[in-house]
Amino acid sequence: MGYAKRQGIKVNGGYKDFAIQKDKLEVIALTQNEFDLLVNIDLTTEKRLDQVRDVFIFSCVTGYRYSDLVQLRREHIKKDEIKLTVKKTKEVLIVPLNVFVVDILEKYKEMAFPLPIISNQKFNLYLKELCKRSEINEPVEIIGYKGAVKNSKIYPKHEIISAHTGRKTFATLSLEKGIPAETVMKITWHTDYKSFQRYVTVTEEKKRKEMQKAWGKPM
Repeated sequence: MGYAKRQGIKVNGGYKDFAIQKDKLEVIALTQNEFDLLVNIDLTTEKRLDQVRDVFIFSCVTGYRYSDLVQLRREHIKKDEIKLTVKKTKEVLIVPLNVFVVDILEKYKEMAFPLPIISNQKFNLYLKELCKRSEINEPVEIIGYKGAVKNSKIYPKHEIISAHTGRKTFATLSLEKGIPAETVMKITWHTDYKSFQRYVTVTEEKKRKEMQKAWGKPM
């Protein structure tokens, strides 16, 4: 319609008031307990799942998207940080190293690339299997709308975890650990809080701690 108007065709201006309402997609994050379950599960004889875990944990502790991990090379890893131009925004994103990152990089130091990357499709498939093995089974309600009709379905959490869960887990757990929102946003390269807010889950644990800090812990 806008194109037609620019070509001199008479158009009713009411089209500007029309908007397609999109459902807000639920973005799932791991809790600290679920993160610990994933870290501690014994995968000594499961190389395939062990490598998937390492890549996913790397995302959980850096905030990198899977598309960024795919392009990660050793030259991006500096003394105490990773300096990488992210695929989505084309911005240079600097992420400080932490103990998880260092341990994972050390594990694969003999490989040509820093991480054992596979296709996104296979990664998501194996990740669901891994999370099921780790007993990440909390029921999660996913709500969608078809017109004005509300649709609700319950899934075990492992079924709806994907590569993108790592990025939201980083934001959620970092805030829970007390890292200021502006620092987390700088690491994940969110330029405004409105877009960042989609990745933030105020966990029940965070609410409990803040409530008890403000009002006292029950005996």
